Amino acid sequence: MALDLLKSVTGRTLIESHRGSVGHAPENSWTAIKTGHQLGADLIEIDVQMSQDLVPFLRHNYQLPDGRWCNKLQWNELENIAIDGEPLPKLDDVLVWARETGSNLSLDIKTTFDTEGKLTQEVVKSLERTNSKDIVILLFVDHNELFHLKKAHPDIMTRALLRGRLFNYAEYLKAIGADCASLSYGMFRPVDIENLHGVGISVVLGDLWNLKTDLFNTLEIDIFTHDDPIEARKILKKQ
Repeated sequence: MALDLLKSVTGRTLIESHRGSVGHAPENSWTAIKTGHQLGADLIEIDVQMSQDLVPFLRHNYQLPDGRWCNKLQWNELENIAIDGEPLPKLDDVLVWARETGSNLSLDIKTTFDTEGKLTQEVVKSLERTNSKDIVILLFVDHNELFHLKKAHPDIMTRALLRGRLFNYAEYLKAIGADCASLSYGMFRPVDIENLHGVGISVVLGDLWNLKTDLFNTLEIDIFTHDDPIEARKILKKQ
C-alpha cells in the first residue's frame, strides 16, 4: 500500500528529516536516523550509494574524507570505517530497523558514478529482501533512472528531484512516473502546485531560506524537508 502524502488526505504538511537529522547528528549516521525518528519526523531522508561488491549503504559524498571513492571499495573495507565517529550504515539494516519502528524513509539514490541502473537494481533487491517497498520513496535526480524504475516496478513510490522550474511540471512528471516532486523555494509558481495536485502528484518543499514566508498558509505544500524536525515544526506552527 502506497504512503499517503497529499495534504488533502493527511490534513497537514508532513515533515521530512534531511539526511537522517543532520541538524542534530552526523549526516546519514545511525544516530541521525534514530534521532529523526525520535523527534517525530514523518519521513526520514537518507542518501544511498553502493560498494564495489554491490552492497548498498548510506553516504552522501561519493568520496571518503581521505579521497578514496566509495564505489571502489569492498563492503568489508567500508564497514570498518568511521566518519565523525559513526560507522556507515548498511541499507538492509536500516530498512529492517524502519520496518520494526514504523518509520518511513526517503531514499536518495546516488547514481552518478555507477553503471547506469545498477545501484537502483540493488536497492530494489534490498527492498524485496526486507519487505520494505511500502515504507519507502525512491528519490532521483536522474530522471531516466526514475522512469525505468517505475516502468519495471510500478508499486514503488518515486520522487523527482528538480533543479529549476519546468515548462510543464504535471505533463513531464506524469510521463516519467513520478509520484512526488521536490521543489526548491523560489523556483516555482502557485499554478505549478495546482497543476501537480491536479494529476495526483505530491509536492515537497526544500531549501527554504525565507522564514517569513506564508507559503504553508497560502499553498498546499504536502511535505516540508528540513535538517531539524524540531525547527520544521516551529516554522509550520508560525504559519
